[in-house]
Amino acid sequence: MLSKPAKRDIRHRRRYIGNGYHREDGLWDIEVFLTDKKSYTFNNRDRGYIAAGEPLHEMAIRLTLTSEFEIIDIEAVINQSPYLICPTAVEKCHLLKGEFIKPGFNKRVLKLFGGAKGCRHINDLLAYAATLSFQSINHNDSLVDKEINLENLTYIKEKFVNSCYTYREGGEVYNYYQEAFENILK
Repeated sequence: MLSKPAKRDIRHRRRYIGNGYHREDGLWDIEVFLTDKKSYTFNNRDRGYIAAGEPLHEMAIRLTLTSEFEIIDIEAVINQSPYLICPTAVEKCHLLKGEFIKPGFNKRVLKLFGGAKGCRHINDLLAYAATLSFQSINHNDSLVDKEINLENLTYIKEKFVNSCYTYREGGEVYNYYQEAFENILK
């Protein structure tokens, strides 16, 4: 928990909501929503003004994936934005069809849509969706308290080693799984 803050007034609230769905046809839908709101009313060039509590940004993406993390469909919408031109920034999102969510995905997104080629907020949603897809499409359901077998250990080595501080090579968690892996191979 964070420490008690100084007395303050909220000025801006950003909310991300992400959901992973397993569809009855075996595919996966990963949806991410972003909403930005200000606590005050202000003038806006394209919208006239934006009232306190009214969304400054309201956007969403849906990726439809295979169990192998291949993007077979994508939908991106910008329902609210500070400028009328913003919704056109999603027109090239279809270029992600056929791509796989795997290490390097965020770099690929930036290559396709970074800077003046796209919308920074949509790129953030795609990064969030990539992480959410790994949480949703886990072939092993749960690595915690799951039977330790060669398949699970191989999955951990391929997907998680050096992906974060906890799974770093030589760390406590890595060593635990490495020892289990070596014992199974004996």
